[in-house]
Amino acid sequence: MLPLLLALLLGAPTAPAPVRLAAEAFGRPMEIEVRDLPKETAQAVIQKALAEVAEIERLTAGGLGTLNAAAGKGPQPVDPRLLSLLAVARDFCFWSEGAHGPLGRDLYSLWGLRSPVADPPDPDRVEKAVGAASCDWLALDPQKGTVALAEGSGLELWGFAEGYAVDRAAEVLRQGGAANAFILLGSVQRGLGTGPGGKGWPVVLPQVPGQEDLTGKVYLRDQSLAVAAKSDSADRPLQGGNAPYVNQRNGLPAQGVLTIVAVTDLAVDAQGLAVALFISGPREGQLRLGSLRPRPSVLWFMGTGTGAPLLVDYRWSAVNRR
Repeated sequence: MLPLLLALLLGAPTAPAPVRLAAEAFGRPMEIEVRDLPKETAQAVIQKALAEVAEIERLTAGGLGTLNAAAGKGPQPVDPRLLSLLAVARDFCFWSEGAHGPLGRDLYSLWGLRSPVADPPDPDRVEKAVGAASCDWLALDPQKGTVALAEGSGLELWGFAEGYAVDRAAEVLRQGGAANAFILLGSVQRGLGTGPGGKGWPVVLPQVPGQEDLTGKVYLRDQSLAVAAKSDSADRPLQGGNAPYVNQRNGLPAQGVLTIVAVTDLAVDAQGLAVALFISGPREGQLRLGSLRPRPSVLWFMGTGTGAPLLVDYRWSAVNRR
């Protein structure tokens, strides 16, 4: 009996050691961890995933620049991945009734997202930029693979691009055989499979100004999480130190929300939701969330940052926290 047990134990396969690689993308730290592939295989597939993220970063810079230069010149052929991302962002524009979408280039430029500005923008210029952010100024033709941008408008994928890059990385990992993996890019995270302990990938929630106790952690199992926060203005400052998200309906930086956490299946949806609901706030946001499938989970932290925040949630009890 003992020799048989020893043979079984010696013959039992050992789990591969976790493989983790770090990089930078979109000016933010990035990490990918794989737990179910041999070391060399895991390293190779992670490198492919990182290369795909770099390609999405290139597309959302140079590709958008080309489209913006062609505004008013009719349909333009684009990479299918950029077309897919623009379709998601435009859907968010319609869903949020114009609060957050892909046509806010001029508004974000006026408020200094990419390049600092010294003074608040002129109201007339803000009004003009609001008009240029109208959802229907962007026409997509998936069958022909083209994008048409109205004259005078401009594309900006702030609040979408990082999430989409994470989803593309997840697809590359899956194609390479990884079923238990984790991707972090800035404030966007996605967990594939059961994680290190079998119940999902642990994610520590952000500490919010004015909050004395730790927020805790959640576990992502084939889910994504994104955070939008007023404190993001530290590395993405808008004029006057405002939160780095502009309400594209009125052209003004969002107010009243300290931090928001959104959990759903795809990372691009989680990031789009986090920013859109940071802008709209919980009252309007809870009304709009009922129309979505799959149903996300959202947690708002409201306040000024000088006292304990008020927590408002939508289906937060559905998130795995144990």
